[in-house]
Amino acid sequence: MNRQQSMMADQSIFFNKKIVLIHILPFMVILGLCNAFFHPASAQEKKPNKPLVAYLNDDKTHFVKFSGYAQLWARYTALNPGSKVNESLRKSTADLSLRRLRMKMTVNLIDHLTLIFQGGTTNLTYLDDSESAFDLLDAFGEYKFSNKLSIGAGRSNWKGLTRFASGPTSTLLYDVPFLDLGNVNRTDLTLRNLNIFAKGQLGKLDYRIILAKPYISAPTKPIQHISGFNNLSVKPNLSAYVKWQFFESESNAGATAVGSYLGKKKVLAVGIGAEVQKDLMWHLAGANTVLNDMKLYSADVFYDTPVNVEKGTSFNVYAAVFHHDYGPGYVRNLGINTIANGLDASTASFNGAGNAYPVVGTGNSFIFQTGFSLPYFNQQKKKARLMPAIGIQYSRFERLADPMFTYDLGLNLLLRDHASKFVFNAQSRPIYTLQGSELKVSERKMMFVLMYHINID
Repeated sequence: MNRQQSMMADQSIFFNKKIVLIHILPFMVILGLCNAFFHPASAQEKKPNKPLVAYLNDDKTHFVKFSGYAQLWARYTALNPGSKVNESLRKSTADLSLRRLRMKMTVNLIDHLTLIFQGGTTNLTYLDDSESAFDLLDAFGEYKFSNKLSIGAGRSNWKGLTRFASGPTSTLLYDVPFLDLGNVNRTDLTLRNLNIFAKGQLGKLDYRIILAKPYISAPTKPIQHISGFNNLSVKPNLSAYVKWQFFESESNAGATAVGSYLGKKKVLAVGIGAEVQKDLMWHLAGANTVLNDMKLYSADVFYDTPVNVEKGTSFNVYAAVFHHDYGPGYVRNLGINTIANGLDASTASFNGAGNAYPVVGTGNSFIFQTGFSLPYFNQQKKKARLMPAIGIQYSRFERLADPMFTYDLGLNLLLRDHASKFVFNAQSRPIYTLQGSELKVSERKMMFVLMYHINID
């Protein structure tokens, strides 16, 4: 694979998936809208829907549970310079896509042992024109000795480093900050690896430790003074994350962390994390090939509190700092769910095709998100409400002369909290071009996303 092909594969990181189960989406959307807008006035007296659970014994300790969620995007994107859709040069594009579809089965047949199976598909766009089987994402078991210690193994998205390293749930904006996801789809597959993990809670201290055998990343040939992934023998990946919980404790039953409780809990969690992998990277120094270890460190704080429980108002803030060391000059452009599948090299920027921009690299980064849920539209039913939110990423990557700064402005229409919601998100990203001998920001581009999210449980 040459450098241009490798760059293209990287920039379209979530693109290469297949059309599957797309016919389910209209029914999911209709179900969510009906629940939100057309629920009869007598709904308050009705019992809530029963979860999709089949209990296997009288005391309900053994069960089979089904759950899942779907996210549909309608989007307008100002594309990076030189972007192509098929063979057509395009400055912008509008599209519909299935961002995520997940179906999960949780099985508890004997005491203390839980089995998790999850399938799904990610980033289906109109350029995917073939059919595929439902992708297996998770298949692992976990044995709980006590609240202090659980051990699991299999294929899972258990990861350390940051609060949101394992992916999103009930997010504040249209997605988690992509910086939190680390090497997504480089040393893992949709955040999944074959791994062994230990986790638990010791009073207010929550911890997780993961030892993974990473997948072989898309390798690059070593080049002068610029670090890239190598194609040598893959070493184990070790990650860990610990947090101290000052008020209410959060559940650690699953790998993903809650992005917003909407005032249902008062949570203040301060955490630190690390991820290391030996000899993952390489570069040339003169005639010599130099191997580099990957060393990633983070610290974060998450605060969510009710302001007025009766009115439904709450406040949320998340902030994190990162130090990433991938070796000299490493920068990774990410184009999430990109619609561009080609690039005119003569007019291209450093960003590459589609909506890609520098997200991860050797250097230091800061991310910040905050939101405020407004009062319920109807105080009696206590359902629909709005939540405006903002998010930023500021990074000083070693290779870039100008700082990398992105911002997101979002507005959530929470129909049934996070179970059924619309999210409008506007994102501004920088475009880097070579000016003299330095990579500097030459302009900025926008992407607008309207997402509908529905939980199935």
